[in-house]
Amino acid sequence: MRRAADGLAAWLLVGVIGWAGVAYIGWMLWQSTPPKAGFDLSLLLEAARRVTAGRGPYDPAMLAGASPDATALFYSYPPPVAQAMTLLAWLPDGVVLVLWGIGAALGLRLVAWRLAAAAGRRDPRADAIRAAAVLPLVLPFAVAVLFGNLDAWYGLAFGALVLAVAAEPPSRGRAVAGGVALGVVSVAKLHPASLLVWLAVRALVDRRGPAGRVLVAAVATGLVIVAASLLVGGAGPWQDYVNVIRAGTGAAVVDPRNAGPVSLLGQLDPLDGAGVKLAQAVVSLAALAVTAVAALRVRDPLASVAVAIAASLVVLPVTWYHYPVALIPVGIALAVLRPASRARVAVAAVVADVAIGFIPLLWVAVGVLLAATRSRADDAAANPAARAR
Repeated sequence: MRRAADGLAAWLLVGVIGWAGVAYIGWMLWQSTPPKAGFDLSLLLEAARRVTAGRGPYDPAMLAGASPDATALFYSYPPPVAQAMTLLAWLPDGVVLVLWGIGAALGLRLVAWRLAAAAGRRDPRADAIRAAAVLPLVLPFAVAVLFGNLDAWYGLAFGALVLAVAAEPPSRGRAVAGGVALGVVSVAKLHPASLLVWLAVRALVDRRGPAGRVLVAAVATGLVIVAASLLVGGAGPWQDYVNVIRAGTGAAVVDPRNAGPVSLLGQLDPLDGAGVKLAQAVVSLAALAVTAVAALRVRDPLASVAVAIAASLVVLPVTWYHYPVALIPVGIALAVLRPASRARVAVAAVVADVAIGFIPLLWVAVGVLLAATRSRADDAAANPAARAR
């Protein structure tokens, strides 16, 4: 018992040091003029304040048809994001940024705790503490928190999905929660909607599995959000959003900071506007095909949904460094459910950290994590729930 307590104390020390480092970096970035910390969050709050003032959330220049660079700072989310952010827009940006980071971290801690509890682990609370302790060392998550990006919440959203489809035995409550989370993040970020394809195909393949319930909950949630947005703000913001999307199609997406396949290809062999659009169409269709094949052919639900989540990251032309936060719940699930995979999960995290200096390595990290889902040698020995089954 004492050895376990000492081990947990070491994890707590790592967590304190890691989070203190993130807080220090955030504070230093905040001292810049304008602040370099929380700039993504500031866009959301500014859009929300425009909505509160009775205006539209979008830049008038974009509504007029101006095509910005993909790396420019502008609000381009669907109207419900700005409408929801009005709940926080009255607070100072710095306060919201701190709450944003704390909430995102607690969300991933909750996912770890629920995964450990579902697996029948001896001390789910300790597993959750270990997960929270290493989060600041996973740079895509730390960057998302420092920028105040919406992707910081991917851990909670995709974690709820992983719980719904991969934790056993299946639970109606987890299925509904996973569907609601996917519906919310699909409306907010669009590209996660490709996972609806995975759910639909999976429901046909495994009629007794949870995918059907998750799909219904996700679609219903998305429809409710859109209906509520129309009720609150009318059709005007959505008409503006269509114009913003139209303007965005002309944005330059080839950039060293964009890890998307088309951006990487364009850096090796320059493409004109038509070539970029054609290449992205091919990538998007390929991502949807991979998603469907994973649902159809990969029997293990965790490995299957991991492939689908990874494929969702390239459905749109831009893949920023922090997008793979969506795969952190997969890493937590592997660490909790499949101890044989822990070394590969650690390697994936280290490679992802190194990728901040050489962005193509991000896909190497994703590949290592997907390979780790094949490590099932000691599942039954380490997982009491699996052993009981």
